Amino acid sequence: MSTDQSFHRWVTPRHILVLHDLTAQADQAAWRAGMIARDQGADLCLLHAAREPANAGRARIALQRLAGELAERLGMTADVRVVHGDPVDAVMRARADTSMVVLGARRRNVLRDWIFGTPAERLIRMAGRPVLVVKKPATAGYRRVLVPVDLGPGATSAITAATALTRGTRIDVFHSLAVRHEVTMRAADVPEAVVREYRQRSADRARQRIGELIGTVPDAGFSAVPSIGFGYASSMVLAKEQAMRADLVVIGKRRRGMLADFFLGSVTQRVLAGARSDVLVLPVVAKEAGAPLPLSGLPA
Repeated sequence: MSTDQSFHRWVTPRHILVLHDLTAQADQAAWRAGMIARDQGADLCLLHAAREPANAGRARIALQRLAGELAERLGMTADVRVVHGDPVDAVMRARADTSMVVLGARRRNVLRDWIFGTPAERLIRMAGRPVLVVKKPATAGYRRVLVPVDLGPGATSAITAATALTRGTRIDVFHSLAVRHEVTMRAADVPEAVVREYRQRSADRARQRIGELIGTVPDAGFSAVPSIGFGYASSMVLAKEQAMRADLVVIGKRRRGMLADFFLGSVTQRVLAGARSDVLVLPVVAKEAGAPLPLSGLPA
């Protein structure tokens, strides 16, 4: 049972910030952000942080050109900002006016990323806002969405986000059950029939709980379905993502330190690195007093 006293937060985005580094991946992120902003009625800002002041003019011209294309094709007006300094620091300075951060997936310096994390990982740890990491071209709205959850009340925010961002076709709300108890039972020569019965009961309880969570989210019942797996969480999430050919994974980040993430590895970090689809990571906030603790945990 988890004792993590935090839960994920999702609110309808009103100000979407695209961190743009003048790459093709960043262009993909801008188009996806533009589609979301159009559908959600949000403002859109394209932000570039120039490490060298001499590059600021070229960056502004590129972003203004992109903003013009977004306006022409999506009907979205995008604000353009070019600042100096570190990109993550620039987002942190702008976060008071930001409800979602969008960026492209790109690794640049292997050693730096190994020590400090990718820009996406740094933002997820620090920004306190939903961060969408775009990995695929934005050719259409999200239609196949995977939502890995624990079985606590905080899972409703991830389901809410998935419902808000899709066209209502398919949302798999997925929970992976650990198999360590089954391993212990088999080591103790418990009959296989008993082990299978234990697994079935566990799956039935988890499926029922997911159904209850889906039922608390308006409109989710039309497209969201419970899904159960058995095994280590990150491996099962990635296998499920590939099997259903998901367009988007919506997952929550637990409040953990950088060293814990680095040495132990987290579900969120591994899914972010291994997923082929876009990944939306929700931030955490302190659990409200009196709110129930999660019934079971999906470590993140």
